[in-house]
Formats: sequence, C-alpha cells, structure tokens
Amino acid sequence: MGILPKTKHVPETGMPSQIKMLVEGKSKAGKTTFAASWPEALLIECEKGGGSQARCAMLDLTKGKDPLKGLRMAIEELKADTTFQTVILDTIDSLAEFVEQEICRDMGITTIAEAPKGARHGAQWTRYANEITGIVSALISLPKHVIILGHTKPASYDDNGGLKSEEGLDIYGRAARILYARIDNIGHIYVARQGKGTVSILSFKGGADCTRGSRHPALRDKEIILPKENGFETFKTLFD
Repeated sequence: MGILPKTKHVPETGMPSQIKMLVEGKSKAGKTTFAASWPEALLIECEKGGGSQARCAMLDLTKGKDPLKGLRMAIEELKADTTFQTVILDTIDSLAEFVEQEICRDMGITTIAEAPKGARHGAQWTRYANEITGIVSALISLPKHVIILGHTKPASYDDNGGLKSEEGLDIYGRAARILYARIDNIGHIYVARQGKGTVSILSFKGGADCTRGSRHPALRDKEIILPKENGFETFKTLFD
C-alpha cells in the first residue's frame, strides 16, 4: 500500500478545539485580562505582580526559588491534567529573564552578553534560544488552548528610513524568529482612543515592520475591539 494521499486536504473550519496563540503588545494593553477570560484558564505568572487582577487560577513562579524548575514541573503535570482547558504564559520576556539567570549561573558569567570561558563563541546565545523555544514547544504541544503573552519592542530604522529591526517580542532575535515560525496565530493588542475613552483592540493584521497574522482564515487580517470583561466570548465570534 502506498503512502501518498488519494484525496485533497480539507482545511479546518470553525473554532479549533485547541488554539495555540501568541499575543503581544505594550504593558497595560489588556493582554492578561483577555487571556484570563478563556475557559478554565491557568495563568503561569513569570512577571511579579503581572496577574494580580486576573480572574482565573494562577501559578506564580516569581515566588519560587527556582522558577524554571517550577515551570518544567507544571508542564509535566499539565500533560495528564483534565482540570484546565487553557494555559497562559505571562510573559515570554519574563521567562527569558529566568533563562538568562540560569545560563549565567551555570556558565559562571555575570551577564549573558559575556563570553563564557572555555566555551565556543556564542554558546550562551545558542542555549538561550534553545531553552526558550523548547519550553514554548512543550507548552504548545499540550492538549489545551495555549496563549503565550509577550511585551513588544518598537521597530528601528536607519538614517535613510530603512527598516533595521521589526517591532516584535522583546527577546533575543533568533529565539523570537523561531517562535514566530512555530506558532500558528500571532495577535497584537493595542490601545486606541474611542470617543472620550480608550479601547483595547486585538489585531491579526501584519505589516512591513512586524510579523503578525494567522494561518486560520477566520483570523487572518482581522481586528476586534475587546470588551473590558469576557474577551473570549467576543473572540469566538470571529469563527461564526
């Protein structure tokens, strides 16, 4: 019997039972509030005080002596867990700081920019990228909705207006590029003025100076205004 397919692939329609999504944006834009509104959510908090107002279960890694060990233990438990439907990492850049600290400790260096003695050039950066992308890969392989939150750094330009670096995750470039390639849905939450107040907008629109979008046609190039509460219910309407 041959291995080649006999029929065309039929794309998935409707809301996937397990969405894997990266949501980035500036501080206080509404990322955590949106993510915490998802069903039976567990917030894995890597940022001190970041989830203080979240209305969901929370595992605060900032209170432990070894946050990365705690995170790895949590991922193992979540593989067999049936309580939580959604897992949130808040934030990827705070996780990156934990990784930096572990690398510096293990390699005997003060900062990650310092070349470790006796190691090949760039060994610390290779480990940095591998650790971060490995943890995120373990998370998105869980049989649940998985939302990775992250802060953004602005795009930079040269003296002639040419793009030097994209707006995107505030982590080391190679790690960010790998994550953008592996995660199917990349959204951006930003605050915009509306009348006398402001609203939070979730956007899947890409651009020349950023990497955003979705492989799912229901999300591709879409934007929605998020309510102050129950953002998940509004998000679901994109698949109607």
